[in-house]
Amino acid sequence: MSDPKGRKVKQEESVGEAVPITEVVLFSSGVGYFGRAGTVTDNATLELTFSAEQINDLLKSLMVLDLGGGQVSAVSYGSQDPTGKALQAFGLDIANNPSLGSLLTQLRGVAVSVVSPKGKHEGTVLGVEIQRRRTESKDIIEYEVLNLLTSEGITPLQVNELREIQILDGSLQEDLTKALAVLAKSRNKQKKSVSIKFVGEGKRRVRVSYILESPVWKTSYRLLLGDKPLLQGWAIVENTTDSDWNDVRLSLVSGRPISFIQDLYTPLYLERPKVKPQLYAGLRPVAHDEAIEREPPESSKRSGPRQAQAVGRSRLSAPPLMREEALLCESRAREAPSDADYDEEEFQEAAESSLKVEAAGGGVGELFRYTINIPVSIGRQSSAMLPIISQEVEAEKLSIYNSNNHPTHPYNGFKIKNSTGMALLAGPVTVFDEGVYAGDSQIPNLQVGEERLLSYALDLSCTVEAKSQNVPTSLFSVKICRGTIQTEYKQKLKTEYIIKNKKETEKTVLVEHPCDKEWQLKAPEKFEERTDTYFRFRRKVAPNSTDRFEVLTERIQMSYIALMNLDTATIATYASNEASSKQVKEALAAVLKMKGRLDAVTQKKRDLENRKNELFHDQEQIRMNLSKVPRDSKLYTRYLAKLEAQENELDKIEGELEELRKEEEDKRRELGNYIASLEVE
Repeated sequence: MSDPKGRKVKQEESVGEAVPITEVVLFSSGVGYFGRAGTVTDNATLELTFSAEQINDLLKSLMVLDLGGGQVSAVSYGSQDPTGKALQAFGLDIANNPSLGSLLTQLRGVAVSVVSPKGKHEGTVLGVEIQRRRTESKDIIEYEVLNLLTSEGITPLQVNELREIQILDGSLQEDLTKALAVLAKSRNKQKKSVSIKFVGEGKRRVRVSYILESPVWKTSYRLLLGDKPLLQGWAIVENTTDSDWNDVRLSLVSGRPISFIQDLYTPLYLERPKVKPQLYAGLRPVAHDEAIEREPPESSKRSGPRQAQAVGRSRLSAPPLMREEALLCESRAREAPSDADYDEEEFQEAAESSLKVEAAGGGVGELFRYTINIPVSIGRQSSAMLPIISQEVEAEKLSIYNSNNHPTHPYNGFKIKNSTGMALLAGPVTVFDEGVYAGDSQIPNLQVGEERLLSYALDLSCTVEAKSQNVPTSLFSVKICRGTIQTEYKQKLKTEYIIKNKKETEKTVLVEHPCDKEWQLKAPEKFEERTDTYFRFRRKVAPNSTDRFEVLTERIQMSYIALMNLDTATIATYASNEASSKQVKEALAAVLKMKGRLDAVTQKKRDLENRKNELFHDQEQIRMNLSKVPRDSKLYTRYLAKLEAQENELDKIEGELEELRKEEEDKRRELGNYIASLEVE
């Protein structure tokens, strides 16, 4: 093929099948890395199809490499511009489904060729007008008339009678064709085509990679309990893309890398301000002073070789996205015998030989990756289970009792240690015991060397009874601090566990006892392990026997009471308690003496106040009697004498009360100062 000047032009070829998917890396964060590799010759175009929702991820992550010295000229994809806005770019506006008359109105001034019952006419469109006429039934109807300027003059043609219309303007006809193509593409909004154009010479290798949203790959496990526990792990992988995975290199990465979606597909338009042109008067020439010193231009500061180096790097190139780790994944199938009955050893041996995986997982930063080196094939919109682990692990069979899970029976369970050398992703585990299904459990994320306790069934061959009782609270210590007496009480809780093993073999029971940060373990002194919420105690129970053991916990409760507000009896109780130290007892004895002297003064003052009140009552009675007897009688004189004596006694009492109030205030102040200064333990 040659151009108008006779030069040879390389014709582009489509290489969709020549650049297939060769590598897939699925992340547990919901994205997948897809790598394509193949060969192209000369100029080539790779056509790919994606859903509209995938275009944003593609635009964010697409990486294209031409490894043979060629270049990537462009990556083209269908526009996401709203259809109405895209159609505005063409000479004819067909966005709102225009009628034939409206379309002809847009063709004013355009040369057209039309065919009507009157014949074929060529001319320029003047316009379309509405005309009316009365029918035989005297109804008025409207119809559109095309006014066409021909060589014979203006020819009116009824629009609804036109049989054929041809636009003679080639560019306008092309615009109409393109606008219709935009409308056609807008109907299929689910699929978008992406074209990658490679420009170069000869045969060469190319790579294309991108990130797309993908289902989270999942794991499921099988645990075969026995003398040598065996753990099998399977990865559940789903191919939800529109491409088949044929002999691809598949990697599975566990971890949560940050991934997000940003709308790069939809065109963004900014509203720009409209500025009216300003008119200026003519400008006179201006004479500028000559520069004395000049700053070298910015271009001269850059070295020539560095500019050339920057231009040389403009061709797309990048290191591979991910490095390879070896994880050999072999599957050796063996013919199953016709007899389906296995004993435990045969079951174990068959499980080991049927799925043998030599694993050597590798870390990728904070992530962990399983790389399956044998080719994997999964059809589009299909799923598959892939073996990733088949190894002996450290697992101990136990009975696990927790009263919150079941008040009477423990659970059959096991303590598993991740001795596989690979991180285990969380997933369900099906447990087989003696070759028989025993129950299901759930493995959390386990790092290498991490241990976890799992349960899978209720143990009906063992019963546990838990009896709890509160031990009476006892005073633990007494302290005095700046007028406050601080007391500490010990509260104890005793729980007795009675474990009955009904089986003919010894049973190891792991008892989970609640662990509260406020309570301290006093007995037993040692425990198997401790979590945030439980102590775990290991007990070995002989066949057909019962085991008993107690768990004692205690906590300290503190109270604060103002010493000044306590009565003598309460202070005396603290002073005589064995929990009080010698210094506390001595300090409280001194407080009792001072408080005794204060109480004596207070009591004496209270007695005088009572006597004073009695005298006031008697005087009221005497004054009432005086009002009823004659003034010259002896009884009147007797009442006056008694009233005078009481007045003298009241004066004396008032003086004594004044002294007692002062004394009481002094002693109260003395006691308060002494108590406030106490710091005794």
